[in-house]
Amino acid sequence: MNAFPRAAITVMFCLIAGPVAAQSAAATLIGRIVDQQSAAVPGATITVRQESTSTTWSATSDGEGRFTFPMLSPGRYDFEATLAAFNPWRTSLTLEVGQQRALDVVLSPATVRVDVVVTGEIDRPVSTAVDGVLSSGRIESLPLNGRNFLELAFLIPGNNPTPVFDPTKTNSVLISSAGQMGRGGNVNIDGQDNNDDVVGGPLLNLPIDAVQEFQIATSRYGADIGRSASSVINVVTRSGTNATRGTAAIFARDDAWQALPPTLDNPDDAPPFDRQQVSGALGGPLRRDHLFWFASGEYRDQDGGVLVGTRNISTRTISRGFAPAPLSDGLWSLRLDSGGAANRFMARYAGEWATDTAASAVERAIGSASQRQDGMNRYNSVLASWTSAPRGNFVNSLNGSVSTFLNETLPVTTAPQQTFPSIVDGASFRMPQETLQTRVQITDSATLVRGAHSLRFGGEVQRVDAEFRLGVFQQGRIEYVEDFATFDHNGDGVINDNDLLFSVTLRSGKPDQALIQPDADNTHIAGFIQDDWAVANRLQLNLGLRYEVDSEVNNQSRVDELNPIVLPFVTDERQRDLNNFGPRVGFAWTANDRGLVVRGGYGLYYDRIVLQIQSLERGLDGRALPIEVRAGNVFFLDPATGRFPPFAPSTANPFSGFVLPGAGASGINIIDPHLQNPSVHEFHVGVEQDIAGLHARADVMHNQGIHFLIGRTVGEVYNPVVGGPDRVVNIESSAKTQYDGLLLSLDRPFSKGYGFRVGYTLAKAYNYANDDQIPFLNGPIDPNDLGKEWGPTPNDRRHRLTLTGQTIVSNVNISALWTISSGVPMDIMMPDAQSRIPVLQRNAGGRQFHTAAELNTYLADLNAGGGVDGVLLPLVTDSARFNDSFNSLDIRVSRPFSINQRIRVEPMLEVFNLFNVTNILGISNVNYSGYSNVLVRDSEDPTSAGYLRSSRFGQPVTTAGGVFGSGGPRAMQLAARVTF
Repeated sequence: MNAFPRAAITVMFCLIAGPVAAQSAAATLIGRIVDQQSAAVPGATITVRQESTSTTWSATSDGEGRFTFPMLSPGRYDFEATLAAFNPWRTSLTLEVGQQRALDVVLSPATVRVDVVVTGEIDRPVSTAVDGVLSSGRIESLPLNGRNFLELAFLIPGNNPTPVFDPTKTNSVLISSAGQMGRGGNVNIDGQDNNDDVVGGPLLNLPIDAVQEFQIATSRYGADIGRSASSVINVVTRSGTNATRGTAAIFARDDAWQALPPTLDNPDDAPPFDRQQVSGALGGPLRRDHLFWFASGEYRDQDGGVLVGTRNISTRTISRGFAPAPLSDGLWSLRLDSGGAANRFMARYAGEWATDTAASAVERAIGSASQRQDGMNRYNSVLASWTSAPRGNFVNSLNGSVSTFLNETLPVTTAPQQTFPSIVDGASFRMPQETLQTRVQITDSATLVRGAHSLRFGGEVQRVDAEFRLGVFQQGRIEYVEDFATFDHNGDGVINDNDLLFSVTLRSGKPDQALIQPDADNTHIAGFIQDDWAVANRLQLNLGLRYEVDSEVNNQSRVDELNPIVLPFVTDERQRDLNNFGPRVGFAWTANDRGLVVRGGYGLYYDRIVLQIQSLERGLDGRALPIEVRAGNVFFLDPATGRFPPFAPSTANPFSGFVLPGAGASGINIIDPHLQNPSVHEFHVGVEQDIAGLHARADVMHNQGIHFLIGRTVGEVYNPVVGGPDRVVNIESSAKTQYDGLLLSLDRPFSKGYGFRVGYTLAKAYNYANDDQIPFLNGPIDPNDLGKEWGPTPNDRRHRLTLTGQTIVSNVNISALWTISSGVPMDIMMPDAQSRIPVLQRNAGGRQFHTAAELNTYLADLNAGGGVDGVLLPLVTDSARFNDSFNSLDIRVSRPFSINQRIRVEPMLEVFNLFNVTNILGISNVNYSGYSNVLVRDSEDPTSAGYLRSSRFGQPVTTAGGVFGSGGPRAMQLAARVTF
């Protein structure tokens, strides 16, 4: 960090050394006190008391009758306003994480002494964010398949599941918010950053019993939160209360209670599946009203299976079966809280220890049993916070935390990766690998109330130390152009795998040497200021500005280590991105006395750049990890006889061809000297209305993303290490994104025996690549015209509807979660699967073409004009499809029994995908549709009719959720919970 700008450090140090926020893991209550003639009432004493801990805060209304309580813990509160000559005014209300609520208090003269007690929902929202909050009560009632708290995000409009983008995330819940791809986003637990800076995505999971409230802000969140160009998730963990309470539960599933995936070819090949999850939580006071504790834990033991393919040479088919995929996962957390209104202290430890076998992130719709991986993940997280209120109009919150993450991923076998057009066999070329990450974080935020202004200011410093230990490309990769041999190319009298044609091979030039990259580090510094201004009783403005800077995401300190052979392509002096100023503007206007709220806003948000970017430049520099791209046996074919000579590369000796210029490889990677953090301009306008106990909300969003990363080939050099030419790939901030969405929600809180929530999203998302940061696969069709890459994102869903509800009938609790959505698009790949059809937009299937007939008409016209560079393309069958809609209803039925006044037992039955709807979906961002997307020819013989026919294209391959995930085959789960 020796060249890091002193000015930036000085400014941020001043912000941090002064008042210091809990990243919106709190709530704010504002309001105004008037008399019955609507005149302001100054000098009134306002008291709020948290019901669970008896902690009490007090304030005095100012000259305009206003009051503010910032940084309150989420929960239930008793409110009281008193002043001599007026009757006391009392109510109770619930404050939620990240929310700002307004309370209008009308005091009556004490000519007749009475206590005024107001019931019902009398407070109103004044938040300008596009967000949603789920409380612990609602979370506990839901039939969550997998019991991962991140699944709650999918209940809020604007959020979708997203495909796997990295092998280390195969068992993670990945979230696409506002059309992004899941590497970005920001997950905070009690204000602590819980994100993977190495490859992106979330890290630590929590026991679901530890979650008190869950908030996801899809747009227009405050200036106190950054490092995300999509959404921010705030999770508040449970704390102890004055009552000692606990819970214990067990959840069990078995293959005897489960249907089979419809894509399974042999119904007798039932997956070996069972799962047991046990959980427990206990909390209470160590010293009543002053010191509290809460502990929770959860363990999952799972014998699962993953769908795999097997090449059957005799039948020339790929059959689908199951391979074992066991998993064990332990989660735990412990939290301590102490203090009162003036000073509050919190300390929390959370950890996770997981081992699993899973499918690797494959480049095709399905992989073989050998394309699995053994993973090990270890997470540890310690957090401490201090919230102080030295005087009535000033509150400060200081957080300090340390977290560690270790991932180790190993192949289940040792072999080269064999990439066929329809299946990936062998072992993943990305294995083995190991990554380590340590984060030290300090955040500080203060709120100063001055009249109608609530000023928030503060900042944060994060130091992330990481290390890569990579065995990538050590075993190599073979790119076949056919699934099965069709000709006796080697002349031995039989047609078998020794006659398979392959175009290229890729392998490390140092296959016996792993790539070790220590000190993949970065320092992130940010500061913010925001004014929440009550312009009038019904108008709230939020005016904020955030500044962020990173020290090392562009590998700034290692510029002198660049390979000299690429220096001609370094066009300028490398510079840090120092202009990341993010303005935030929002308003909330209460339009009438019936609770109609109109809101809108604009914000500029910056995403984090993952440390894998600097790893690419350090590793793929042509020396540390030189990738030899060699000619396959197709280059040696005799056009007259169709045979290749004895010295040609073969399946038994594939890595013996001559060196080719980086075709299909990542080449030598360099980071553009003007690399910038991806950023999104977010606009939204919305309305909110309470109607007869229903809370309705509608928001319109438009997001325009710029400076997203893409790898573009800029030239070619002779690389003496590989003994041949190598392409130069510039990692640059040239890609764009766009998201337009209509977000609707209707919420009825549980009362009188029932409650429900409905969320609907109508949206479209476009970008330049199927990965928003890592240019590891094939680059743009035309590196000089990136506009040809503009197309729908691989996880673009035009419609998504979620419905959750709970009712009680004769003491029987019934809850349900119903998800319905339209299909995702897919790329249409050339017969050799090396690229999409170059004259089509990305992910044209399901968007540009909706039926097989439409695609065939296009292909016929294309062939009539000579095809693609003289290559004629096969037509598809009438049954070919591009995508499938999603429809899954999950239910829970339970009947609680009280043993005594303190102990209650609740047996439960849960059924996931009740109607056993088939939902075809993939797992990889290369092909998320779940259908075969390669125009594989029925025959490689140009004289055969099968040469221009592709029977496999558009056929279903994988189902959503695999064996037991969301949307998978119907599964039943038995459970029991004890609360005391």
